[in-house]
Amino acid sequence: MRKPTALAATAAAATVLMLSWGAGARDGHPPSLGPAVAAPVVPGGTSATRRPAPAPAPAAGGSRQVDGTVARTPYGLVQVRVDLVGTHIQDVIAVRLTDSTGTSVRISASAAPILRREAVAAQSAQIDAVSGATYTSDGYRQSLQAALDAAHL
Repeated sequence: MRKPTALAATAAAATVLMLSWGAGARDGHPPSLGPAVAAPVVPGGTSATRRPAPAPAPAAGGSRQVDGTVARTPYGLVQVRVDLVGTHIQDVIAVRLTDSTGTSVRISASAAPILRREAVAAQSAQIDAVSGATYTSDGYRQSLQAALDAAHL
């Protein structure tokens, strides 16, 4: 009885990850993150990466999407996209989450909705880490802050 339950949970986690990772996909191809950027690892397990291009200024009260930088963690890459209406964070989409092992995929898939909810509620990158998902949380905050900086918020 336990195997079907574990299999269903694994399939659900994989589906959530694929949906969140492929949110920006076009024509059935995963979104491109551009060329890989080698960067030194900094304390805390993340690394500095190139800054995103400045986001275009919105029309008065208009909506826009801004991508954060790709944050490197010991378990893979993390990148988010912020949906803004004026200066209000409408949504945060995980473009890429840690994926080095099945465990990191499962952890990231369960942490992403919590991090998203916290970021929208806080209207900033000043959010708490999800217990058990410290590296994912750190990468999420780093990418989110880079997107907000690029949006001049």
